[in-house]
Amino acid sequence: MDINSGEREARLNVPMEGADSFEESLLEALKDLPTEQSVVVVPQPEGDAEQEELKPAMRDQVPIVPPVYESAGKIPPPPPTSGDEISTFQAALIFIKSEGRAFDKALDDLSELAHDIYYGLEIAKDAPVMEKLLCLVMGSGSDKFPAKENNRDHKAATILASAVQNNPTALKEIGGLWNMLVYPTCGMELYEAKSHGKKDFVSILRNRLGREKDPHTLKAKVSAISGLLKEPVIRQDFLRKGGMEMLLAIFLKKGVDFDIVRKKVLELVNDNFLDEGMGAALREWPKMPVNEVKRCRTKGHMLEDGCWEYQVGAFFNERQTAFWAQEFVQKLKDRRAEWGDSIQDREL
Repeated sequence: MDINSGEREARLNVPMEGADSFEESLLEALKDLPTEQSVVVVPQPEGDAEQEELKPAMRDQVPIVPPVYESAGKIPPPPPTSGDEISTFQAALIFIKSEGRAFDKALDDLSELAHDIYYGLEIAKDAPVMEKLLCLVMGSGSDKFPAKENNRDHKAATILASAVQNNPTALKEIGGLWNMLVYPTCGMELYEAKSHGKKDFVSILRNRLGREKDPHTLKAKVSAISGLLKEPVIRQDFLRKGGMEMLLAIFLKKGVDFDIVRKKVLELVNDNFLDEGMGAALREWPKMPVNEVKRCRTKGHMLEDGCWEYQVGAFFNERQTAFWAQEFVQKLKDRRAEWGDSIQDREL
């Protein structure tokens, strides 16, 4: 306390004479404590230690190969509110497989539903249904339901084209069944196979081209083929079996009415073999070099790979307004110049 003012004041820590300092007191108190340092080791079981050493680091536990990417993703079924639609679809599949009395109605129902990716996939997974549809597309059908009656072949082609359009999962399913589907057993082919051996999808279609009188139906069939060719398994088999010759034979059908079919054929070739922007498989076709004009005018060679420029060019000379034909010829020439004239050139 200040004796003059009477106010309390803090006491200054000034050591008094004769008193030990705080540091000296602290050292005096701690001088007998031990100052040694040591590490305590706790023994571990040998088995656990070995497992710990063998266990890889977290960064090494991630799989080296990532899972396969599925661009289509999972295809969900229709919502429960679509009960009538699902029942109609399931009944249609049964009638198609069994060739029931409602066969034609079943084709109509599938034509309405096949564009949906779920129903398209279900159609593609059903091998008996796929075989029936392909038989109709080939113009065969069955004795009970001929393909050319009630536009059955046209409807079947529309169903197939819709089922695979923008539906890679469905297309892959058909590719898995192709070894069986490419040799269908339907209609007259079933009887001919017993004496002449099995015929494939391409040869049956080609043999029946003369019976194709409706350009709209034939156009639908070309569209279906174009969709199927997006699957590599089917495309390679199509090329091996002379599918491009069949397409050129379709292109050469007589009559102005078939111009819509000719245009669709060139679109097929462009979209599947020439135009990368359309998802084409490049450098797979044409396989052979350009032929001389006189060779392309002979019956035995007019459908060869080397005659596409000549045949399409000759058509354009007759139809000067068909600029799409001229564009195709130029595109094919450009591709040959870029890739080489034939498969042999590209492999060198």
